[in-house]
Amino acid sequence: MFTNTRLTIKTFLQRRYFLLLLVGGVTVLATFLGYYIGSAVQKNKYTHFMKSFKTVRENSDKYALINPLIGGVSAPATDVGMFNDIKGDLISYLKQEERRGNLYGYSFYFRDFNTGMWFGTNENLEFFPASLFKLPLALAIYKQAESEEGFLKKNVIYTKELSDINTSIKSNSQSILEIGGVYSIEELVAIMLTKSDNGAKNLLLASSNSSYLNGLFAIVSMVSPDTQKVLEVSSREYALFFRVLYGSSYLNEENSEYILKLLSESSFKNGLVAGVPEGIPVAHKYGTYEFMEDVNGKARISRQLHDCGVIYSSKDPYILCVMTKGKDETNLFRIVSHVSNLMYTYQNNKSEDE
Repeated sequence: MFTNTRLTIKTFLQRRYFLLLLVGGVTVLATFLGYYIGSAVQKNKYTHFMKSFKTVRENSDKYALINPLIGGVSAPATDVGMFNDIKGDLISYLKQEERRGNLYGYSFYFRDFNTGMWFGTNENLEFFPASLFKLPLALAIYKQAESEEGFLKKNVIYTKELSDINTSIKSNSQSILEIGGVYSIEELVAIMLTKSDNGAKNLLLASSNSSYLNGLFAIVSMVSPDTQKVLEVSSREYALFFRVLYGSSYLNEENSEYILKLLSESSFKNGLVAGVPEGIPVAHKYGTYEFMEDVNGKARISRQLHDCGVIYSSKDPYILCVMTKGKDETNLFRIVSHVSNLMYTYQNNKSEDE
């Protein structure tokens, strides 16, 4: 009986040792497979991310042997784990404003100029640009000026017909231009960008070659103003105008600098500007729009407020473009300002940590 007991214990220990080895082996194998699969997934993520980098070029018929670089596109940096913390904070805040009924929709885009990394949320959702249209018009005007010597000094007259076009739209503010007044193209661009003046915009449209504007729109896939379609743009698309200005990849250095300077002198101090400390330069363009829309068979008045620009944070300048739709401008101003503050704080803290 004693011998059988010893054999039983010995067998038990041998079997237990075998089971421990088996379990241990399975654990090691599972760990190895998990590591291998995880590494493969990460590798695929980074491979996909790197393959997403592509160039955007002018593709103009003007040149036979060159194709000027406009910029580059890529997948969002959140695909490889960057900006996930701040993106989560932004989405949480914006969804909270939606639940409160202050926000009906939004499009957000951010890009760090030093790294080229970007992220967004609803960044491809399109909105009516309203006064945002004035920036691409200014770019097209100065593109024309680079091809036509003396164009910026050309004098044009603000007519009653153009004034009537402006006043026919209820939401338009009164133009500072005087009927019968003579203005240079250069003066009109400055008035249009710093004062967001629609009279200046209409006179510039009447006095310029539309092919330059259509060519610019083709680059960012916006609808030509010559068509009957409604012109719409997303925050990601619109940000390209600031990218080409900052990198001077569409206009020459002098003209790119000048337009950004005008944008930094905008009289509009809410939105993005209100979200950063006083004294931080912000070259931006805003737009507002009011319209009726049908929601589940009921008509409601909706308002859009957009503000996009370059924030010149001391170490890490960046593009921020926020497009919003809601029930009133007061809440939309507040929301855009808060988003601006969140991003400025994030960039500033990131720079200090580095």
